[in-house]
Amino acid sequence: MKNLNLTFALFFLLFSTACSVSKKTTIVQSTDNGMIDVTFLQINDVYEIAPLEGGKRGGMARVATLKKQLLKENPNTLTILSGDFLNPSVIGTLKYKGKRIKGEQMIDVMNHLGVDLVTFGNHEFDLKQNELQERLNESNAVWLGTNVLLKTGDKIHSFYHDQGSKKKYIQEMWIWEVEDTDGTKAKIGFFGTTINSNPKDYVIYEDFKVEAIKAYQFLAQYTDLVIGVTHLEVEEDLELAALLQDVPLLMGGHDHSNMMHTVGKSKVAKADANAKSAYVHRVRINTKNKSSNIESKLVELDESVALDPAVSKVVDKWNAIATEIFSKDGFNTNEVIATLPEPLDGRESSIRHKQTNLGQLVTSAMSDAYNNENDCTILNSGSIRIDDQISGQITQFDIIRAMPFGGGIAQVKMTGALLRSALDFGINKTGNGAFLQWDKIEQVDGKAWKINGQLLKDDQTYTVILNDFLLLGFDIPTLKEGTEGLSDIVKPEKGDLKSDIRLLVIDYLKKK
Repeated sequence: MKNLNLTFALFFLLFSTACSVSKKTTIVQSTDNGMIDVTFLQINDVYEIAPLEGGKRGGMARVATLKKQLLKENPNTLTILSGDFLNPSVIGTLKYKGKRIKGEQMIDVMNHLGVDLVTFGNHEFDLKQNELQERLNESNAVWLGTNVLLKTGDKIHSFYHDQGSKKKYIQEMWIWEVEDTDGTKAKIGFFGTTINSNPKDYVIYEDFKVEAIKAYQFLAQYTDLVIGVTHLEVEEDLELAALLQDVPLLMGGHDHSNMMHTVGKSKVAKADANAKSAYVHRVRINTKNKSSNIESKLVELDESVALDPAVSKVVDKWNAIATEIFSKDGFNTNEVIATLPEPLDGRESSIRHKQTNLGQLVTSAMSDAYNNENDCTILNSGSIRIDDQISGQITQFDIIRAMPFGGGIAQVKMTGALLRSALDFGINKTGNGAFLQWDKIEQVDGKAWKINGQLLKDDQTYTVILNDFLLLGFDIPTLKEGTEGLSDIVKPEKGDLKSDIRLLVIDYLKKK
């Protein structure tokens, strides 16, 4: 174990459990039959607090309604969020009371909803260390950090909640103690693992398989059941499930489409991102032989599920803040601008690896903004930060949340040699935000490039449209202003649609 020897770890776990978990029911008389039922409400990868698709799907207020229904059915119900909720979020990018919101709105909603248990997702580490620390301090949930550690200077230790006079360290494992009306008691152990896909100076990632096995071996000695809460790619979840056959359920995240996989005796479950669905796992535990039976059901969080009034009030508060800020920049966030026949794919697993229809839409809009008087258009995929799919009725807010940083677009002259260098660089950055989306460009046989239907020539000069972020040279160093082969840079005037890529995409969709 990282910070505690085995004896102290056991004491810490059992002591914290006794202090933090209250009994759900007053027991009059014990007729313990050794069987106890618990329910897990699982969501994952929730970036938006409000319903999407014109209010028809998702929304944390619908999660709250489902939770209340499950609690009536069984007081021993635990609400779990399997990572990725502090970022990306368009509201999180806004400045409010002098600083960026950076997930404060999500923690506020989660606290009112009553999310009980979370694990770190890779997007939690998009935040700066001080920003993440603020969110940890505000959160009422139990956080799991089985394979992630905080690095401060030369010291490596667990993340923590700063409570002013003391620090409450985040646990590698957590034990939930439950009791039912006939007096049956059970202890359920949890571990939480996180994918190593977001390197930061302040984060240490340990091997998730090694740490999960250690956690299971420890928890199995003192609990009736061990469950995993994971934020891993599905292939990693399946590998972990194969290694931990006595862990019957891994409640996962990171992948954004619902799935249920069975690996031997274990199941891997993931719901749809942004609470468009939730998994409900009803578990019967036999405490006499430590066996369990799990019935899992995917629940669609659509218009058939009412919005909880109390949580809706908190959501509305943050939406009003966002609407006021955006209206000052010329946006009407609630306006429906298009109805699409198929989802626009902005998932990082797609858009940072291949051309997607969302990338094509944005780059086509960029070409259109200059009346298509260009040879091609390029955009770094990192400009699209929604990490989700947009479908159904599309509002201005959907475009804003897809590209929360905005920014303008420019027209430049570029030699073929420089353009080839930039395109090759982008391909070599597959999986990274520097991977390019484009318009009027085609790669042939994985090597040659065609520009507007013709093979690229190094000695030819091309008119290229690109977002002005690329001209800073952060993603593709050779595109920085002043580079040889880059000339005649035309940038939009303030107030022009081209000065905000989101406005020109909105305008393009309205016209189309």
